[in-house]
Amino acid sequence: METLPQLPEDIIVNILSRLPVKYLIQLKCVSKPWLSLISDPQFAKLHLAQSKKNSISQRVLLISEPLESAACEASDDDLDDASKLIFELKYPAAMKKTPDSVELVNAWLDLGGSCDGLICVVFNDERIFLWNPTIREALELTKLGPFDPKGTFSYGLGYNCSTDDYKVVRVARPSPAVASNETEVEVLELKTNFWRRIQGLKSGIEIEGEGIFLHGALHWLASRQTGPKKFYVIVAFHMVEEKFYVVVPIPDNIKESRHDLLVLGISGDCLCLFDGCGYGTVLEAWLLKEYGVKSSWTRLFSVQRETLQGLEYWGNALCYTKTGKVVIDYDGRKLVWYDPKEKTSKTFTPRNEWVWFQPAVYIESLVSPHCCLLTSRHNDKDI
Repeated sequence: METLPQLPEDIIVNILSRLPVKYLIQLKCVSKPWLSLISDPQFAKLHLAQSKKNSISQRVLLISEPLESAACEASDDDLDDASKLIFELKYPAAMKKTPDSVELVNAWLDLGGSCDGLICVVFNDERIFLWNPTIREALELTKLGPFDPKGTFSYGLGYNCSTDDYKVVRVARPSPAVASNETEVEVLELKTNFWRRIQGLKSGIEIEGEGIFLHGALHWLASRQTGPKKFYVIVAFHMVEEKFYVVVPIPDNIKESRHDLLVLGISGDCLCLFDGCGYGTVLEAWLLKEYGVKSSWTRLFSVQRETLQGLEYWGNALCYTKTGKVVIDYDGRKLVWYDPKEKTSKTFTPRNEWVWFQPAVYIESLVSPHCCLLTSRHNDKDI
């Protein structure tokens, strides 16, 4: 029997780089060369570049028990079929109290953003992990030094293209009871796994929530105190220069009384702003079409919250999809896909044994949290 001709390696690599991660994990079993190829960090970068062109890889991780993942860019048919919309994952052993335990290392969990398929998970503002839920790998980072336990903390995870490394940023602000009001900023580079303190934010600027990585910088919604008035702006932290800067003020149309209802997000290559999150009566979305240009803020839609099916208590917009839908977290109990053009919504209630789930928007990737550490150790051996 005549054997089939062997495809050139570059064609095989090109084909494999376009496949979903779940199939690539299975294909590792085909042969040792394929196992080596798919496990190669350089192939992970190639696959990541392909994934970023295709927003289908964007998902919402529902951190609860069981751990589940839902497709952001789900079609209308998929929204009616739970088997296509969502699948179950498992927590990595590194984040459990013991390898065989069902409990995580701490019940108090916070999120520090996501980048390239990695999610920054913070337990009790002490233990920090980088976690890729798709390949079920996690790495615990060096512990942070002590800080005011009643202070407020914001985290961000981003990529430094100049050093091919990931960075975690923590911004810590002491509580009013502490005499000093100095904001402390610390940065960890994954290759060194070492925290170092850098220059903090200017006085009067307070950031909120987790950092959004875009255009080589981490972005936060921030309040800026100028005399008796407080203004809201978007600030960014440049991953290479390690400096904070103001990107743009929020739209003038957003009333001051609604500033505490704002959530910063991302849509494609643009920043977006959701107004009316929490307990707001009106939900709006704004898109910054041109980075750094205030006049480019464009309102995408405005809808009365009472018209959205499934809303019971609190709601938070998670992302604005390429198909024009908004994925909304309703009180940590339901996910809603709202189509503002058609004025329709579909609700999904996950299997949740906890009181609520913690959502994290991420993309599926092969990027390992150990990748930069491995690269660093390999380079050390070469010297």
